[in-house]
Amino acid sequence: MARSHSEAGVEPPEARWLTEPLRGIFEEGAQRRVLYLISFTCALALVLEFAYLAWTGAVIGRPLQVAIALGLVAFLAVPGVVRATSSTGVGGLVVLVAMSGLVIVPAYYQGGASAIFTIWFLLVPLMAGFLLGHRFAVLLGVVGVVVMTGLFVLEADGRLPAATMSVDPFPAWLNLVMVLAFSATVGAVSSRTYLVSSKRIQEATRAEAAKARALEEAIEGIAQVDGQGRFETVNSSFAAMHASSAREMLGSAADDWVEAADRAEVEQAVESLEEKGKVELTLRGRRRDGSRFLEDLVVVGSPDGEPGEHYRFARDVTQQRELTERLNQSVKMEAIGRLAGGIAHDFNNLLMTILTAADQLDETSARSPSSERRRELLGWIATAAQRAAVLTRQLLDFSHVQEGGSRAIDVHESLERLIDVLSSTLGSSIDVVSEFASADLYSVGDVARFESGLMNLAVNARDAMPGGGTLCFRTGETRLDPSDPRFAAFQLEGDRFVCIEVSDTGTGIDPEVQEKIFDPFYTTKTVGKGTGLGLSLFYTYAREMRGALEVESEPGVGTSVRIYLPFCGAPFVNEEVARPTPTSRPEETVLLAEDEAVVAELLRSLLNESGYEVIVCADGREAVERFRASGVSVDVALLDYRMPVLDGVEAFEAIRAEEPGVPVILMSGDISAAQLGALKARGLSSVLRKPCSRDEVLREVREALDVAATGR
Repeated sequence: MARSHSEAGVEPPEARWLTEPLRGIFEEGAQRRVLYLISFTCALALVLEFAYLAWTGAVIGRPLQVAIALGLVAFLAVPGVVRATSSTGVGGLVVLVAMSGLVIVPAYYQGGASAIFTIWFLLVPLMAGFLLGHRFAVLLGVVGVVVMTGLFVLEADGRLPAATMSVDPFPAWLNLVMVLAFSATVGAVSSRTYLVSSKRIQEATRAEAAKARALEEAIEGIAQVDGQGRFETVNSSFAAMHASSAREMLGSAADDWVEAADRAEVEQAVESLEEKGKVELTLRGRRRDGSRFLEDLVVVGSPDGEPGEHYRFARDVTQQRELTERLNQSVKMEAIGRLAGGIAHDFNNLLMTILTAADQLDETSARSPSSERRRELLGWIATAAQRAAVLTRQLLDFSHVQEGGSRAIDVHESLERLIDVLSSTLGSSIDVVSEFASADLYSVGDVARFESGLMNLAVNARDAMPGGGTLCFRTGETRLDPSDPRFAAFQLEGDRFVCIEVSDTGTGIDPEVQEKIFDPFYTTKTVGKGTGLGLSLFYTYAREMRGALEVESEPGVGTSVRIYLPFCGAPFVNEEVARPTPTSRPEETVLLAEDEAVVAELLRSLLNESGYEVIVCADGREAVERFRASGVSVDVALLDYRMPVLDGVEAFEAIRAEEPGVPVILMSGDISAAQLGALKARGLSSVLRKPCSRDEVLREVREALDVAATGR
């Protein structure tokens, strides 16, 4: 949106006397050249006139001498006046005042309106329109008529001074010739200059129009913000991104279109432009209807603008981010799918242990064995079940879509979690070893993408060792030089980095293949064995985190992949404090909803033995109906997450609608951190991760009751 002249503190051209028409015809340099030509031509004509008069011995009176001298000085001073005022208009005004004086003064002393000098006044209005605009042309035309009329009247009445020069045809001829020569010279040069200058102006105008059209039609959103933080220009893409129109956004506060929590970040970026010149951000924008979207925003300073004025280049990356998350998840699930054989093998061994021990327990019980043997068999069952629970939990933790965003990464903790999964799934032919730095190492990044990338490196290593081998994870702290040619493709931040190396003793990678391994969808595996996205996404992750990734490989020896991430100090960690198993209090009732009959009976028995009254329901609908039934008082609800008819979440919401103060616990082995956070925001007390121990069940129930009682 172009600012009005009044807003910019500049008077519009039509409201000014000195409009300088040359600016609309010529480029700046050409404007000055035309004006200098006019002034020097006038000076030359004056010198020739004076020289002729002196040569012929004509008597030149004092007034005429003064007029000629002042006129000559004025014409020669025009370049200096233009440089001093930076205005061709002021220079043109000097020329016209001098021309007018050199006509009026000689005419008064040399015969009035019939004097040969008056012919020059014909050029004055013409030059005024050319140099100063239509107002001055009209004004000087009126002045000329008034002056010539006055001279005529004075001449007719005989009241003019006696002429000091005799009437001679030659001076009349000379003045006519000089007027014609002056007009022809100025006209020819001006026309030529106009043609050249107008061509350049037209080219510049077309280029400016093309630039404006390109900005308007650009896919990327572009906006200009003034020093008061309001939109000055907005292209259609920027407006469409915010579900608005350019007309509506112009003049509005730019920060009104940014999520409130992210506005401080934008303000800091604008304040730092003088130092940085450009700042890149990812933040949440606001649409006209109040909905949010994710945008990449580049804020660029305006060198010639007022303080705070800047440009914003925006791109809606909501769908791109969602696609990236889906790609990360698909790559993660691909890795788990490729490990399915090892998972099945390990689970079969665990189930075999449980089933065999249970059969033996049944047989030995019939023969009345010793209690020691029964305890031994029960111990095997418990151990196998616990191992199965741990393996299931690890896989679920890894496979869930985790919330994105940068946060502290405990590198060793992530690697240990990964190694636990790999040790159970890669098979006995591959040894998984770790060589960790003695000190804990932390970085900042997206934990889900970090662990997914490491998992894919491990699976690639396994595939490179079909006959078995060693997979090694090493960690350490190192320093890197951002100017090192090895890292030219990355934008390293700082010089302290955490290094995680994943190496194998496999087949290695050929040099020509190494050049392509980071390309998206490039894979050397057969169809159905890989997408070719794993390394590409991990490479992208390293770049986004201002780190680096490099590969060293030798065919027949093995491969080492090193990822470097910026080092950060250890975050604050809350230490777990062991708590005793809690007990119930008199007349406390638990509403239990579990569709698996055996699990429901075991939980009922456990809670009864601990002193709780238990109402058992087979699904969520029955639980809600029993909760609503008159005469039933429920102190806490324990609901399975997945149930027929009405699931645990739906039952939880129905119970909260009836009685918001009743604590509700969900039981699930398959719930993500994002889901848990959303449910807790709606009032859920906690989640019990299945399978859970007796102590875990009793502790969660007691804690939920205590929190509800104290109102915390």
